Amino acid sequence: MFTAVAGIVGALAIGAWAVVSWASTHRLPWLMAPLALLTVVLLVAGFPGWSLLSTAALIAGTFAGLVVETKEAPMLRTKDPDAPLSTERWVAAVAAPFRVAVAEPWDVIVRPQLRGRYRRTFARERGITDRAGLLAEIERLWRELHTAPDTDLLVDLRSGIARSRCADRSAPDRTVVLTPEQVARLRTVTGAQESADTVVVGAYQWWRAVYLVPLICGGATLNWLSPVETQGLLRRVAADLQPRFGGWSQLSAAFHAGWLLDQDGAAAAGAERMWDALGLLTTDPASPWRLLPWDMPLDRIVAGERNETRP
Repeated sequence: MFTAVAGIVGALAIGAWAVVSWASTHRLPWLMAPLALLTVVLLVAGFPGWSLLSTAALIAGTFAGLVVETKEAPMLRTKDPDAPLSTERWVAAVAAPFRVAVAEPWDVIVRPQLRGRYRRTFARERGITDRAGLLAEIERLWRELHTAPDTDLLVDLRSGIARSRCADRSAPDRTVVLTPEQVARLRTVTGAQESADTVVVGAYQWWRAVYLVPLICGGATLNWLSPVETQGLLRRVAADLQPRFGGWSQLSAAFHAGWLLDQDGAAAAGAERMWDALGLLTTDPASPWRLLPWDMPLDRIVAGERNETRP
């Protein structure tokens, strides 16, 4: 009877550990693999009492992995701080908030350990399950960016009201109420004087181009895109963004404004992490937004590259 109980508890613990490890982006849960194996060996060898000890250790390690996964604060991390400047590195810096928010290196394009996460996220959030679907989504976003009218964000710094304004009035205005901290951040990133009552973030909708970068990185990670295709797509993002903003500060302002508007000013856990990540990238001296030159020469888009990635 005791052996049966130990076996059931061990099986449940191993199952929970496997689920957490599979879903995690950190190595900590996988370091518990020897404990899972030890639990099985002890049960098979007829030592249920000792197996319960290894099971308890496995449960504790799994719980620690969950804590790390959910509580780790946004952090600036880089795989290679001395890497030579390149278009790919510049584009990775553009989308750095997504990586900084989850404390992952911002300057890595291909992440094999994230294949499971990319598959789940693509399927759940965008309905993408294969290469053709990925390329179709990338092209859809590009068409949307190039055909949508310019939209400004008007922020009343006194009342804390932010309102979108479409240039051709083809879309209704959207309004969000900002917190005092959000108003102060927007004042800082836009460089508005203390005496200013309002600030305008022009054509901020182009910040959505950064959404293309995780799609491209995910496609490269899942081997849906070749290295040549990946480089070509990243160059297209760079070629689109660089002339539309005057520097990292303008991208930062557009990213802040767009994120607040798209999230309706919400203070959900994910939104708070992104907000903290944007703060780090805007103010930390080690931020790529403060170190990399915005107007660096970009790699030329080779003729035909735009057509090489058609589904």
